[in-house]
Amino acid sequence: MQARQTDRVRTNATGSCKTARGMQWDIQLDDLSKGGCRVDDPRHGLELGSFVKVLIAGTGPHHAEVAWRQGDRVGMEFLKPLPEQVFKLLSAEQWSAARDEFERSGSTLPMRRVV
Repeated sequence: MQARQTDRVRTNATGSCKTARGMQWDIQLDDLSKGGCRVDDPRHGLELGSFVKVLIAGTGPHHAEVAWRQGDRVGMEFLKPLPEQVFKLLSAEQWSAARDEFERSGSTLPMRRVV
């Protein structure tokens, strides 16, 4: 098993998830790290290895790959890590400030790969 590369925090952030096929629904995040998040997917709409766009508390879209599934729980790996300050604000549940910082940051960090 691969070791986690970034710390994760429990959160009650809400957002939405959109698949490449255009299916979109609201999500509740269980935990969050700079590198990804965990959500419940009782509908099993997220297939292992699929790419999605995730909005988190008004920030995003964050492009992610479904990295694992365990029953109804799904782990998603962001293709581009969350900017440090955005992650800190989301961790502190400062949703408005996180949205503002995300817009200011311009999402200029390099992507791990292009989809």
